[in-house]
Parts: sequence; structure tokens; C-alpha cells
Amino acid sequence: MMQEAVYEPLRTVVFTSATLSVEKTFDFWKSRTGLDRTDRNILEDRFESPFDYAGRVMLAVPTDAPDPGSAEYTPFVSGFVQDLLLLTEGKGLVLFTSYSMLMSVYDAVAPALTDAGIAVLRQGSDDRNRLLQRFRDDTASVLFGTDTFWEGVDAPGMSLEVVIICRLPFGVPTHPVAVSRAEIIQKRGGNAFMELSIPEAVVRFRQGFGRLMRRKTDRGIVVVTDPRIVRKRYGSIFIDSLPGMTRATKDAAALMQDIEQFYF
Repeated sequence: MMQEAVYEPLRTVVFTSATLSVEKTFDFWKSRTGLDRTDRNILEDRFESPFDYAGRVMLAVPTDAPDPGSAEYTPFVSGFVQDLLLLTEGKGLVLFTSYSMLMSVYDAVAPALTDAGIAVLRQGSDDRNRLLQRFRDDTASVLFGTDTFWEGVDAPGMSLEVVIICRLPFGVPTHPVAVSRAEIIQKRGGNAFMELSIPEAVVRFRQGFGRLMRRKTDRGIVVVTDPRIVRKRYGSIFIDSLPGMTRATKDAAALMQDIEQFYF
């Protein structure tokens, strides 16, 4: 389709995005768009971000988080999210991969946050654009979202200083399109998890991470509560996809102290 609709009729095509590469290469993007099967001359390059991630961003991971598939995981996330957002007095975007987990965490933390004067906004409670506007206008607010909130959220300045990623954004493996693509990879002897699931999740992960720094003057913290990012071998692919920055991987109590020291 891309060959007939784009590559053949157009003399020059430019693809540009902050999240096209995985493991510092464009191999996954080229395979998804058919660029690896065209005879066109391809020029590619990566440009460093103008943002000072090393001095203005912390990546934090609580190492004592339960396995995401366990019954203890959501209560752990709820407690951590509540403590962190009380510390920062809002200013947070909390990203989920399922609406059911969003609602569970929201129901658990909303009373305490509201009592502290923090407006708790969630996907589904209002029109998306109105939610985003309320979030930008009120620095003492937090926004809970899934799906489209991983991208297209632009809240520079004090409105957004904390991004919490509650689960690595793997796609649904039973989705018909995912099944079809996995079968193609497996038929040629490939590994569908490493060649499809991981790259797709890394791209989504980078989109979520990118919600934090929207201007050179922004600063803040990105927390990944999913312990697989440090416990699984593939976790390094996610971490290596990010720019260099301050990193903290400790148990939740010690991590909160590091976050407080960095934040204030």
C-alpha cells in the first residue's frame, strides 16, 4: 500500500518524529512502512534533543513493586501514586494501559488527593479537550488517562512535572492484526515478541515519556512503577531508548526520598 500510494508517485518523502527509532535504529519503522523493501534511495539520521534531560529529569523505578500480573500490584501502585502526588501537590499525568486499572487506582486515591486540595481528573469524566484545558489551567491537578493520553498531551511549565507510567505499554497479543503480524514473523523463523511486541511497546513508551519535557525550561520526574523494566532482560531496551538523565532504582520508601530531594 505504501509503495503504491506514497513511494511510487512522490519524488521525495520525509518522515519525522521524536519516536521513530528503537534501540537507536530505524529498522522497525522501515519494516512497518515497507521502506526495507523499496529500491528508493534512503537517507536517515537522528538528532539529539535540545532539552537538558541530564540536568532536569529523573527516571525513577520502585524496585519492590509486585509483579504486574499479581493481585498486589494495583494496590501497590495506588499507594505509591497517592504518596507521590501528595508530595508534588498534583502536577501529574498518570498513564495506564487499561481503563479498569485506571478506575481502580482512581477510586483508591481520589478521596485523599481531593481532601488535599488537588483536583483529580480522569479520562471518561469529560470531553478530552476540556479535561486537558482544565489540567493545564490548574497546577494543583492530576490527570488519569489511557490510550490517546500517551500522546498529544502538551502541558508545559508547572502544569505537568510528574509523569507516572503504571505499566509498560505492550499491545494486546490476541488482537487480530497483532496475531497476523506475529504469524508472518514466526513463519520466517523470527521472534514475534522481540521483533514486534517489544518495538511497538518501546515506541509507545517513548511517547508517554515525552509528555514531560515540552519546553527547554521544563523539569520533572518520570516514574515507571512496572518492575519489569529493571527485572526483565528486555527492560534495558526501554531504558536505552530514553535520553541520558538522572536515574533512581530503589525500594519505594527510599525512592520517595530521592524524588523529594531531586524535586525540591
